[in-house]
Amino acid sequence: MYNGVRRVQISSGSGQQSQARRGNEEALSDDAFRSLSRPDSQRQTARSDGVWSEITENRKLEPKPTGRGAHNTADWDWADTHLEAAAESRRQQSPDDSVEGGSGDDLQARETSNDLHSRQERREEDRFTRSDRPERKEKRQGRPRQRQYEDDEDGDVDLESIKERRRRKAERKAEKERARLAALESAGPVPILLPEFISVNNLAVALGVKPKIFIQQMMELGFEDVTSDSILTGETAAIIAEEYGFEPTVEEGEGRDLKPAPPPEDPSSLPSRPPVVTIMGHVDHGKTTLLDYLRKSSVAAGEHGGITQHIGAFSVKLSSGKPITFLDTPGHAAFTAMRQRGANVTDIAILVVAADDSVKPQTIEALKHARAAKVPIIVAITKVDKPGANVDKVKSDLAAQGVEIEDYGGDVQVVGVSGKTGQGMEDLEENILLLADILDIRAETDGMAEGWVLESSIKPYGRVATILVKRGTLRVGDWIVAGTVSARVRVLRNEAGGEVDEAPPGTAIEVLGWKDPPNAGDQVLQAPSKDKADDAVTYRLEQRDREEAVAQMAEHEQQKRERERERLAAEAAEAAGEEVETPEDDGPKFVNFTVKGDVHGSVEAVCNAVQEIGNNEVRPKILMSSPGQITESDVDHAAVSGSCIINFNTPVSGHIKRLAMNAKVRILDQNIIYHMAEEVKDVLSELLPPSISQKVVGEAEILQVFSINIKGRVYKNIAGCRIRNGQITRSSTVRVLRGDQEIFTGPVETLKQGKKAVSEVKKGAECGVSFLEWEDFQQGDQIQVVEEVVTKRRLQ
Repeated sequence: MYNGVRRVQISSGSGQQSQARRGNEEALSDDAFRSLSRPDSQRQTARSDGVWSEITENRKLEPKPTGRGAHNTADWDWADTHLEAAAESRRQQSPDDSVEGGSGDDLQARETSNDLHSRQERREEDRFTRSDRPERKEKRQGRPRQRQYEDDEDGDVDLESIKERRRRKAERKAEKERARLAALESAGPVPILLPEFISVNNLAVALGVKPKIFIQQMMELGFEDVTSDSILTGETAAIIAEEYGFEPTVEEGEGRDLKPAPPPEDPSSLPSRPPVVTIMGHVDHGKTTLLDYLRKSSVAAGEHGGITQHIGAFSVKLSSGKPITFLDTPGHAAFTAMRQRGANVTDIAILVVAADDSVKPQTIEALKHARAAKVPIIVAITKVDKPGANVDKVKSDLAAQGVEIEDYGGDVQVVGVSGKTGQGMEDLEENILLLADILDIRAETDGMAEGWVLESSIKPYGRVATILVKRGTLRVGDWIVAGTVSARVRVLRNEAGGEVDEAPPGTAIEVLGWKDPPNAGDQVLQAPSKDKADDAVTYRLEQRDREEAVAQMAEHEQQKRERERERLAAEAAEAAGEEVETPEDDGPKFVNFTVKGDVHGSVEAVCNAVQEIGNNEVRPKILMSSPGQITESDVDHAAVSGSCIINFNTPVSGHIKRLAMNAKVRILDQNIIYHMAEEVKDVLSELLPPSISQKVVGEAEILQVFSINIKGRVYKNIAGCRIRNGQITRSSTVRVLRGDQEIFTGPVETLKQGKKAVSEVKKGAECGVSFLEWEDFQQGDQIQVVEEVVTKRRLQ
């Protein structure tokens, strides 16, 4: 600080002024500079008016205001007192030197010091004058410990008083705690609201217990392997809360989630709605052709491979003028989920069986779905106009599967029809309307709309979903929730592509406005507002995350128990002195796939078909699946993960093909599901190890053993053989058999006829043979010449 002051003074003013200032500074006492060297808060009370005026005059600066208006000079500083005392002591010790031998600068310094002394005296008097002010008294009283130490001149501390204060403080704290506990006991159990799932750490915080102590207490209650991240169900958390004196209530989320409205008390008062009829059966049994005749259209002509691979929803007005909603389900084995969804949302099921093919596996499966959904069945025997049709065999096969048809005394109607000629179609329409009248299908047209998602996809104009409305009326602008996705209905389209304003009950409609495509089979519920829809989606996402966390923890615990059992078994075997051999089983190899398709149902079916392919050596693994066309991000993800992209029934643009080629990503592009399954088998078969077998191509017998001298005293045995079948070559691999036991397998080292080395010896000839690093053969041993055959394997 002193050097800094000097630099400021030297850098300002002329040389003469600087010399004068240096003289003044040398004349100033060390005490004055020490007071100037302190921070501003201390220097304001330590500097004097004279010293400050002298320095500022020499610096050519305006003097700073002094006194009470600028600084609080009444504040007493103990450092100033000691500094003045030291200066006074030095003056008393050398009074003559300070008067007689001083120079002009010394006299000026002494005058400055005297001014500082007189100013300090005024401050002392001012301090005693203002010491009785109330604000100063309050400030002093606010620091009892400092006052105690200042008053205690000897520095002794009253430990007894401190202990007494601490004891009284502890007594007051204990008294407050006893009062709090008494208030809790008098008030009874404290109510607490618990969610459906809660972690151990959050439950400890809610109960007011430290997590570590809470985990220890849970272990004392019988819980095992508990961590702070363990997830507890609401019921388990409620039992634990009761142990801590709480009155728990488990929140079931009824207020946040959307629920369907209860069934009406008097359905007969409601208006009737069109029946929903689902057509089910085996592949290529004529389901779509039957529906085409009813619709007076040709859907089957535009289907790939002549098979249905989507759920088709159509509203058809029959010749009587009554509307019926038909659902056409796929018959291929891979579309089980689609058939099950169709059976769950339908009112009537039409079981289609071909007269020339009778009952097939998917026919039986469709029959099981209809029975599980408890819907009435009408059997339509198609292709009755074909030459090989056998209607009686179909009826007997159905009766064998437990179908009680009318001809055999049951109540299931059977109609023989032909989708080509229209034979029996009027009888089928009559039976459908008769059964619908018997069921008396009704639904309210007002209130919140309810329905089911039949299909969802991503189309060029947005994310769409086909919805079957079962109750209420769906209108443009309504907010709906399906699974964990919400949407504001922007456009409603019928099966012909025309826009409509509303969809009454029993109508299949295409809805646009989804944030993400919903899953096929999800229930659709209308929400009263956007906030309610968002709250329901948030609640469902939270519940899904909790369930996944619980499942992962259960799987982790299972793996942990299995590892513990293996460890204990290994320790037991080691204690018994047995050698534990760890089997070298790397498990199956996995091939990654990314599945893209036209609609959600197709993607689901493709994923199911792919996952059924494979064996214990190689298996598929689906990393991503979604409806829509292949995007650049899909190609990038496949390149990083080493995946193959399965593209089902969607176009692939040219730049995507080039991007995939540059990234060495394989795209399996198909529009028929069983062709796609064959390509997946080819990809998986590439990782199968080849099948290696051994084929005997020659046989020989050792007639005599010769011992020849190689060099010095080194001898080697040579087998004199006769070739009985095939041939033996110099590069052959042979097996030597002694009786039924194989004693050697290895290559031939030398092959000679006489003294001439030969490359091969055929049937009937004799030769001398030596084997690589083996001579322990005997007369009568049999030699088999084997050849390894490598066969490429393929999944079946």
